[in-house]
Amino acid sequence: MVQFQCLKILSMYGGGSSVERLSLRTPKTFDYTNESGTIKPRIRFYCIAEGATEESYFYGVRNNKSELSIKNDVYIKVLEKQEGQETLSHPMQLVKACLFQMGCIDLKGNQIPEDKREENCKWDGFDARIDQVCVIFDRDYRKLEQYLEEIFTLCNEYGIKVVMSNPNFELWLLMHFPNIKQYPSKMLFENRKNLRHQLFEEASTNKKFLEILVSRNAEGYSKGNKLRFERFLPLVDNAIEQAKIYCEDSRKLINELGTSVGKLMEEMRL
Repeated sequence: MVQFQCLKILSMYGGGSSVERLSLRTPKTFDYTNESGTIKPRIRFYCIAEGATEESYFYGVRNNKSELSIKNDVYIKVLEKQEGQETLSHPMQLVKACLFQMGCIDLKGNQIPEDKREENCKWDGFDARIDQVCVIFDRDYRKLEQYLEEIFTLCNEYGIKVVMSNPNFELWLLMHFPNIKQYPSKMLFENRKNLRHQLFEEASTNKKFLEILVSRNAEGYSKGNKLRFERFLPLVDNAIEQAKIYCEDSRKLINELGTSVGKLMEEMRL
């Protein structure tokens, strides 16, 4: 059985003492009566995302497993930040919070010996040998450039999977809708603001190219807010296939247009 956990958590970036404020809500109740309850989970995916949009998307994934061809024995639960923690989402925060939850570092950020990590791990049943921990974030996060090498180094050292979108998660959302190739790659990659209505006459000048396109296809979409997953649910297969047109390698995504979310979705189906 595979267990997928999408966690939104306060993390330790900017100082070890901030980990002391780390707290997770009790997971929301979810009815698994239509799933097998007799097989012990074998593999778990722990996914830590940076924004409300990503979180609500994976809530939708969790609640629509059968429609998405995710095996019936997949057990998914989502943990949220507590109120007041929503803005603490820098990718380095997410990585270091993962390490703390995994039992790899302590409250002050000091490394914990490998033979002590299991007893310090905050996740019940976590098996570092087979379970996967993922951090999901956008390449265009402000001032990310100076931390990217350290992020990849830490993730490689501790077996954390980087799931990145360049320029951002809205590219993945746009891939749900037909014919992504109709939009010039240069414009998708640059994702410019609609200044002086140069891109779209009717759209707000505060919005960027991708947000406007997603809003046009998914009425009611608003960047940074929870999305209505039912608008994307029937089109996930299309998104997975269109993601293959562009880069899906997280390392290469530092400089190339694309997203590795589709690969994550495929792994959930294995």
